[in-house]
Amino acid sequence: MERWFRTHFSSALVTAVVAIAAIHFAEPVLAPLAVAGLLSVVLGGAVKWVEHLGFGRLRLGRIASVLVVAVGISAVFAGMGWIVASEGSALAERLPEYRRNLLEKARAPIAALGRTARQMRSMTTSVEEDRPRQVEILSGDSQLVSFVAGWVGSAASLVASAGIVIVLLIFLLIEREDLRDRVLRIAGPGDLRLTGSTLREASERIARYLRALALLNCGHGIAVCIGLAVLGLPGALLFGLLSALLRFIPYAGPLLAACAPLALSVAVFDDWTMVLWVGLFLAALELISNNFFEPWLYGASVGLSPFGVILSAVFWGWLWGPIGLVLATPLTVCLVVMGRKLPGLETVAILLSDSEALRPFERIYERLLARDLESATALAAEQNRDQPGAETWDRTLIPALRLLEHDRQTRELEGEDLAFAREAFELWNAELSGPSVGEPVVAQRSPVLCVPTGVFADEIVSATLARLLASRGVEARALMRLLTSELIETVAREGTALICLSALDSRAAPVRHLVKRLRASSPELRIVVGFWGEEPDRLVQLRESLADDSGVEFATTLQRGVELLAGRALSLPTLAAAAAN
Repeated sequence: MERWFRTHFSSALVTAVVAIAAIHFAEPVLAPLAVAGLLSVVLGGAVKWVEHLGFGRLRLGRIASVLVVAVGISAVFAGMGWIVASEGSALAERLPEYRRNLLEKARAPIAALGRTARQMRSMTTSVEEDRPRQVEILSGDSQLVSFVAGWVGSAASLVASAGIVIVLLIFLLIEREDLRDRVLRIAGPGDLRLTGSTLREASERIARYLRALALLNCGHGIAVCIGLAVLGLPGALLFGLLSALLRFIPYAGPLLAACAPLALSVAVFDDWTMVLWVGLFLAALELISNNFFEPWLYGASVGLSPFGVILSAVFWGWLWGPIGLVLATPLTVCLVVMGRKLPGLETVAILLSDSEALRPFERIYERLLARDLESATALAAEQNRDQPGAETWDRTLIPALRLLEHDRQTRELEGEDLAFAREAFELWNAELSGPSVGEPVVAQRSPVLCVPTGVFADEIVSATLARLLASRGVEARALMRLLTSELIETVAREGTALICLSALDSRAAPVRHLVKRLRASSPELRIVVGFWGEEPDRLVQLRESLADDSGVEFATTLQRGVELLAGRALSLPTLAAAAAN
């Protein structure tokens, strides 16, 4: 087992490292393709709408519809560029005035820092005197040329990347059905249904997320623009646009969007009152967006946990830089959706998705293994609030008990751990198996014996069943595990007409032997066999192997077992009364 784990872990690690390295070095190709792919998911509906809109009988074809949408998107980006250029130049013209105002505010702190710096310099003068000083001659013209060259190069790179994205987007929108067919052929030649459902779920989640995020960010940017304009801050339109764009970056984006107007307000306004008002306005707007508009607009979750969002932002930001931060959530949604369908990516889905990693009964069992009785009891009580009484045992506690019984039989759980688990289940039997409001009370005429077919787990379920029957007004008693001969003597001595055999282990041979012995010694005895937690398909096989007459009935849930036993107890006489007649 250890050798298998090491081999598979090593191969998986090597595969992951190679894949991450390939994605990193292929960023110039993959990043524009990812951006174009996400935009095609969002704009696919717009292309269909334009394609079916037409003008009277004249319908636009696919190519014309894609070009119309592409021109519209290009116009939007051109408008954004115009806003940035015009507003930025207006602010640049007034920078000297803002600089003087900022220096006036910072004069006192700067003076204090200057005094501190002079004191520190006087302490290190003797050390620095003996060191040769380097003289560097800088040319103002060369610095300006370097700055302009760097800025032009960055702008050219950005324009080139945008052009590549637009070209890829046009072709993806035109050939979307053909490309989808090719992806299905490559990814799922043996299971088109699974691959198709995976692609549909991923595209639906991403489209819903991006549409809601775009709507929220546009509304937030408009609110920022109006609010800053009312407060009298220059460049309100620019800051509104930056706020809308930067919010596409998870977590860090809203903080960066708030820092720019707040810093400018310090330089623009003469006193600190308006700076405070700007900060309060931005903080209040962020709180309203996070706590009201985001839950309302997002609706169903995209499927990522908060930890998954943060981890994806860190990973893709490290891998692709700023563009990775923007693409982090959509790309991770794709991985999580594929992880739910494909076994090879299941680890990603478990780690990053918002679904529970462990089911309720597994969480309870894990708490028992950790000897955390308080947490386990709290989880059981939480389940009992939603599913009172027998349903709690059927859906949560009996599955946990089956895990415990498996580990007990394989000797992976014994000694003090086993004793601790038994005490916990006995506590839950007393606290969670009481009467529920509104349950009918059955008039008792015949005592019922709850008999475990095995030790430990079956004994716990038998005790629980007896308590549930008592809450329904049925006289019931749970026995400990007995030998077959001792059980036959007990049934004959007490004149019992109805018993329930509890079995978490669904192997039929021991139960079949016990049923035949009981029926042979007491022909009028009615028997209910409880294969607790067993699958219905498996129960059909067990029924065929055990039910040789009408005196044996079956149940797979405690709720069904209680109903059967309560109904039979109402109608059956005791064996003693039958013998007397």
